[in-house]
Amino acid sequence: MVNEHRLTCNGAELFIRALENEGVEYIFAVPGEENLAFLEALRTSSIKLVLNRHEQGAGFMAATYGRLTGRVGVCYPRWGPERRICLLRAPMPSSALCP
Repeated sequence: MVNEHRLTCNGAELFIRALENEGVEYIFAVPGEENLAFLEALRTSSIKLVLNRHEQGAGFMAATYGRLTGRVGVCYPRWGPERRICLLRAPMPSSALCP
């Protein structure tokens, strides 16, 4: 008999669990085929996905969320140059005294 419960999980599910353990409530992201496993793991999560059309907007939204709430703002970009665009927003919170 095959066990009904799945005993393994993929990296995206582990990543989402880690974010849940840290108290993350929102993730700002641009959906794409590059992050489908991540988006699938979010379906069963308590974390809310805020869809964006551009990674720079997602980065600014995550930084502003952190500044206004004092909580961690998470930006999850797609693969490729979009990661660089989102990472350009990463130094902004530390230089502006944001989480």
